[in-house]
Amino acid sequence: MALSRIILDPDIRHIVDAVQAKTRSPSPSAAIALLVSRYGKHLIETWELDPNQYRDPHLVTTAAASPTLPATPQPAPAIEFQFTEAIDL
Repeated sequence: MALSRIILDPDIRHIVDAVQAKTRSPSPSAAIALLVSRYGKHLIETWELDPNQYRDPHLVTTAAASPTLPATPQPAPAIEFQFTEAIDL
């Protein structure tokens, strides 16, 4: 494993500490590694987007954007959940 040392601004360190607490990471380094492993590739791929690659959402018509509905109404499935029941985590 390669070792690196980084210096964080106090505002950023506060966020890293919050991520560490939320994810129960064993250290700030593990919390940063978690963020990079989960979101690093997405950040690299989307940092600079090509606006010509995506359609303008304002030009999409409502009819084209809405999904088609079935011809006959479907009955709603029976719901077995009650808000009085405890949720097991």
